[in-house]
Amino acid sequence: MSQHVAIVTGAAGGMGSAVVRLLAEGGHGQFILCDLDEAALNEAADALRADGATVAIVAGDVSAADFPARVIAALAGRQVGTLIHAAGISPRAGSAERIMQINLDAAARLVPALLPHMAEGSAAVLVASNSGHMPMGPEADAAFSQPLPPEGTAALMHLVASPLSAYPLSKRGVIALVRQYAMAFGERGSRIVSVSPGATDTNMVRNEVNEGGGAMRIVQTAAIKRLARPEELAAVMVFLASPAASFVTATDVLVDGGELLGMGL
Repeated sequence: MSQHVAIVTGAAGGMGSAVVRLLAEGGHGQFILCDLDEAALNEAADALRADGATVAIVAGDVSAADFPARVIAALAGRQVGTLIHAAGISPRAGSAERIMQINLDAAARLVPALLPHMAEGSAAVLVASNSGHMPMGPEADAAFSQPLPPEGTAALMHLVASPLSAYPLSKRGVIALVRQYAMAFGERGSRIVSVSPGATDTNMVRNEVNEGGGAMRIVQTAAIKRLARPEELAAVMVFLASPAASFVTATDVLVDGGELLGMGL
């Protein structure tokens, strides 16, 4: 059983809850679960505790300025063995500003805050998106070729035309964060990677489909013509966080069933 803490954000969502299950099955016994849905967190925590795990929950908005400090307080001096940052919102779930704040600002605060607490041999896995690989133009490329500015995504809002354009931009930023911090993680004997899913069978994607999103049209032109199952994405993330992936860092892993290929990208 791992002696270090596994932190999972978005732990009550379809992808995050699948990650928690796999980590528990793999022997992790110490968890910090984070999500906006406190009732769902308590339910997940109770199930883990029934199997002998030690669990703390941090309920609230991951983009809040005090969120990283709350997670560190829940660590109570312990070290992080695994960080899976799966919290995020979809293109139709909020304003452009909220999408940027939740999908990118939250990660940009949490990663450096937890860096000093990462154990030797640990790993951080950030959930990005295959949309972060789509062409965005030279100005966006230039913006993400350098560290995120201290003022966060507020400095990038001139690149955002709408909530639909904010989503891929925010996920491009997550991919860029991995490269920004990989050397610092390496100095601690830790790793950091991102995973870029395609359309996945979660409530978030189902809501997108119901509201007229193009997810199913994209799936129909992909190499694998179906939605991914949350467990399939979770398996990749848990592998990347494990010692079996000990030489994988500073990169993004595309897990989209060939969706970008189907779009000619």
